[in-house]
Amino acid sequence: MRLAPSDVVVGGGGVIGAAAAWALARAGVAVTIVERRGLGQEASGSNVGLVTLFSGHSFDEPDPGPVYELTRMSADAYVALGDEVGVDIEYERCGGVVVAETPEKLAVIRRAYEGYRRHGIPVEWLDADGVRACEPAFHHPAVLGGAFCPLNGHVNPLALTRALALGATRRGARMLLGTEVQEIRTAGDRISAVVTSAGEIACGAVVNAAGAWARAVGAMTGLALPVEPQRGQIVLTEAAPRFIRRVVSGSEPSARQTRRGNVIIGSTVERVGFDTSVDADTMARFARGVLARYPALHGLRVIRSWAGLRPATPDHRPIIEMAAEPRGLCLAVGHSRRGICYAAGTGQLVMELVTGRAPSLPLDSFGSARFARAAGAA
Repeated sequence: MRLAPSDVVVGGGGVIGAAAAWALARAGVAVTIVERRGLGQEASGSNVGLVTLFSGHSFDEPDPGPVYELTRMSADAYVALGDEVGVDIEYERCGGVVVAETPEKLAVIRRAYEGYRRHGIPVEWLDADGVRACEPAFHHPAVLGGAFCPLNGHVNPLALTRALALGATRRGARMLLGTEVQEIRTAGDRISAVVTSAGEIACGAVVNAAGAWARAVGAMTGLALPVEPQRGQIVLTEAAPRFIRRVVSGSEPSARQTRRGNVIIGSTVERVGFDTSVDADTMARFARGVLARYPALHGLRVIRSWAGLRPATPDHRPIIEMAAEPRGLCLAVGHSRRGICYAAGTGQLVMELVTGRAPSLPLDSFGSARFARAAGAA
């Protein structure tokens, strides 16, 4: 069965695929999302929803670099997204603190703090008392200090995914949910069609945004993508009056309180293949860790726990590039635990790559060739 053709087929209906479709549709490109389940049913719905411009990921970039810039692009887009599509994504730029519980960690945070300050990024150094004053709900005797960034915040990840998809469909994007990508066809060295469980779609380009299944989709074009699933477990409590105001990172497990008052606690990074089960030992460890840091959680009931699969590369940075072969294949894979932070920025870059525009960011840090260079150096 042949379906209506499309300029671009996006494989994956998570936050990355939805962001890519949104950016492409806004640019006037005819785009179709193909998603084997529903919107945001995998990693995009299985995370705490943090949007952090200064965090543990900044430690590898003591001066603001590509990770910061990609996150900034996304965070800035989220400010206006809700109003644009009429969906409350619950984005709050409430500020957040990165804490250290060892002298070694404190020195690493200090190094990144000084680098970011040199470039005009608003960060503030805090001693242990300053951390407690910044977020009174958080307390742990081992905390030595940290850095506060007013740009850090959080968002409802499912609402974000749905808002991006809605924005895309309102601009003409087509969505095929409950539909699997089965084959990617080529004519010569160029993509010509995608075969799905609903029928064949003629197209000139494909975006691989298949998350933890990106390797399988890549294999359809002969690519061996270094992306593997890593399980993250999440716990949700009943609602309570708001007592957590800031984002606290650097201390595990992380926790944030939603606008409705529920507390989301997580998460792990486990190499267990495609196993999405939840285990009692992890839940118990979450409880011990979070109660030691957020005493006000005592007495709150857990109402749900679940797990999702994060698509991780060896260095936990995404791959965002046009493949050398086949022509027309764009990779937007391997966002690991940071898909929510990188989504809108990734969508913008995908649109620019597919339409032949100059990328908003240098893409060397997100190219797959870095893995070959690392292997050669090793």
